[in-house]
Amino acid sequence: MKKLTALILLLAANAAAYDLPPSTGSHHVRFSSDEAAFNEYTREIDLEGNVKLEEFSPEGKHLKLIRAKNLTINMASSTIVSPSDFVMDDDTGTVYGQSGFIDYGSEAGLINNGRFAYKNFIFRGRVVEFDKDGYKYKRASITSCDEEPPHYRLRSSRIYLRPERYFLAYNNVFFVGRIPVLYLPVVYKPIGGGTPFVSIFRPGYDERNGFFIKSSYIYRVNRETRAKLYLDYFERRGFGTGGELDFRRPEKNISNVSLYRIKEYGLVKDRWGMSGGFWHRLNRFNESDPAQYYGQGFFRLLSDPRVNNDFFRNNPFAVSPDEQASVALTRNTGFSVTRVSAYGRQTHTEDYKDFRKANSSIPRLDYNTVPFRVLKLPVLNSFRANFENARDEGQNFTQKRGNAAWTVSHSVPLAKRVTLSPSVYYDQSVYISTFSGPSDTWVGRYGGGATLRYDRNWGTFDLGYAYRRRLRENKLLPDSKAADEGQETQSLSAQLFVMRSFRTYFKLSTAYDLRDYYSARFSRRLAPVTAEVFHAPRPGVDLYVEDSYSFADGNKSFVAQASFGGHDNYLGGGVANYSNDPRAWIVSNTFGFRPWKNSGWRAETVLRYRFMSFGGMKYGDLRFFEKGITLYRDFHDFRTKWDFRERSGGVKEFFFYVSLKMNEPAVKDDLEEKSRQYWRPWRKEGEVRD
Repeated sequence: MKKLTALILLLAANAAAYDLPPSTGSHHVRFSSDEAAFNEYTREIDLEGNVKLEEFSPEGKHLKLIRAKNLTINMASSTIVSPSDFVMDDDTGTVYGQSGFIDYGSEAGLINNGRFAYKNFIFRGRVVEFDKDGYKYKRASITSCDEEPPHYRLRSSRIYLRPERYFLAYNNVFFVGRIPVLYLPVVYKPIGGGTPFVSIFRPGYDERNGFFIKSSYIYRVNRETRAKLYLDYFERRGFGTGGELDFRRPEKNISNVSLYRIKEYGLVKDRWGMSGGFWHRLNRFNESDPAQYYGQGFFRLLSDPRVNNDFFRNNPFAVSPDEQASVALTRNTGFSVTRVSAYGRQTHTEDYKDFRKANSSIPRLDYNTVPFRVLKLPVLNSFRANFENARDEGQNFTQKRGNAAWTVSHSVPLAKRVTLSPSVYYDQSVYISTFSGPSDTWVGRYGGGATLRYDRNWGTFDLGYAYRRRLRENKLLPDSKAADEGQETQSLSAQLFVMRSFRTYFKLSTAYDLRDYYSARFSRRLAPVTAEVFHAPRPGVDLYVEDSYSFADGNKSFVAQASFGGHDNYLGGGVANYSNDPRAWIVSNTFGFRPWKNSGWRAETVLRYRFMSFGGMKYGDLRFFEKGITLYRDFHDFRTKWDFRERSGGVKEFFFYVSLKMNEPAVKDDLEEKSRQYWRPWRKEGEVRD
C-alpha cells in the first residue's frame, strides 16, 4: 500500500478539493494512513490502515493525537467518525474507545465504551460525551487499579469529569472484585491544585452497637479550611451523623468544631457530643492604639456522660464523662496583659446518667505586668491581680473573691558561675460575702525567697529558700492564734540537674520544712526525694525512670518507661506504682513489627493490666483493663487496618478500615497535621476522626 500524508485546514471548509491552503495561523489537523479516498460530493475523506491524525492550534501547539484502524473525516462539517477501536491522547490523558464521533468545530464528541486514564484514575463509560469543559460518563466506573479486571471499582450511573478540577459521581456501588460492599449516593473529589477529597470507610463490630460502618468524607475547601462529614450506621443503634471543621490562619484565626448526633433505637432524646475551640486576633480600635486584642475559647459538651465512650474509642479525652467550656478576651500592650474570661465544668453523677455542676468562674478578670523598674531603682517589679465570681467543687453557692500581689526581685552575680536571685512580695486576698452570715473579709500574706544557682556546662545546682506568712483576717497583724500560727511556707529546697548531652539528663530534687509551729522528726520534715532519669543512647532507644521516695512514709510513686525500635518494629513497656494503692502495679506493654522489610503486613499490640504484689515474688489478682491488636495491610490499590479492642467500660469491638490509595495526597497535608497537633494530639498521624 502506498503511504498517504495530507493536511486539512478545518477552518476552510469551502475550499476546492485538494486545494489545501497554508496551515500557519489556522486551526488544522494533519493525518497519515496506508490508504485514503476522497469523495468530492460529500467532501469526506475515508482513511484506512494505521491511521494517525494530529490536531494543532492556530499557534502550532499540538492538541490531540488520534490513532485508529479507520477514520472518516467530513471537511464540510469539521467532524471525524471512528467506526472501530481508536486511541486519543491530549494534555489531560489517554482515551480508548470502541467507536466514536468528534466535532472539531465545537470541540465536542461522543465515545462508545470509552476508557480514560487520567492521573492515577481510570474512568470507564458505556457512553462518554465530551466537550471543551470535560466528560460525562454514562453507566460508568472508576478505579485506580491498573490490573484487568481491577481489584476494586466504583460503579456509577453518571460521572462528570472536569480535568484539573474535579469529578462527581452519582448512585455509586463500591465493588471489591465482583462483590458489592457499600452504596454511596454521591462521590465528589477535587483533582486539581492538590486539594484531595478523601472517602474512608470503617466496617466493624462491637458488643454494644453490633455491626457498624463508619464513613468519613474529607474535603479541603481551600488552603486554610478543611471540612469533614461523618455518616455512620450501627446495627443495634441506628444512624449517626456528624462533622468537623478546621480553619487555620495563624496570624488571624485558628478554629475547630466537631459535632456528632445519633438517635438510638428506642430512645426519645438524641444523643450527641460537641467539642472544639478557637483563637482569634481582633482588630485594633484605632490606629494609635498599640495594644493587641484576641479572643479564645474551648468547649466539650455532651448529651450524657457515656456518649463518647459508646461511640468514640481512641480518644482518651473525649471518653471523659465531664463537660467543660471556657471563653476569654485578652488585651496585650507589651507592658501588661488584661484578660476577661469565663469557665465552667460539670462532672457526672454516680449512675453516669446526668451531670452536676462542679466548679465555675463566671466572669474572671486577670491583670499581669511584665517586670518593670520604679524610679530607676536597680530592682524589677511585677504586679498581678484577679477578681472572679467563682463556685468551687462541692459548694452550692458562688463567691466573689479577688487576689493581688506585688513582687520585687533582683539577680546578683556573686561569682563567674554563681548567681543569687532574691525576691520579696506582698499578696492580698479579698472575699466578698454573697449570702447572709459571713462578712466581707480580706487576708494579707507576705513573703519572699531566694535562689542560689551554680551553673556549669554539664548542668545546674539550685539551692532555694521560700518564706510565706499569713496575716489575720481584716488586720495587718500576724495570724499567730491560728493552728499553724500563720506560717504557710518556710522551707529550703535543692535541685540538681545534669545534662551532658541532649540524649541524657538526670534530675534530683527535695525540700526541707523549717516551720516551727509543730514538732516533727527529720524524716517528716524532709519532702519526698524525687529522682528522674532520661537516656536515649541512640535513635530508636528511649529509657525513662522517675521515683519519689519519702523517708517517713516510704515510696510515694514509681514510673518507668522504655521503648526500642522505629515506626514499624518496636517494643515498649511501662510500669507504675503509687502510694494510694501501694500493692497495685500498673503495667503497659506495646509491640509492633513488620515480618520482613517489604512486607505489606504490619502489626501493633497493646496490653495494659493491673496486678497485686503480696511481697517477695508473690503476685495475684491479675486484671487486664485493655487488650488490643491492630493489623495493617497494604494492597495494590488501598490500605487496610483491622483493629481488635477490649477494655473497661464494656468496650469490646472490632473494626475494619480501608483507605484507597487514590485518595492520598501527593504531598503531606500540612493543614491536617497542624490541626491534629493543636486540637487533638492523641490522634495518630493520618487519623481523621476519633
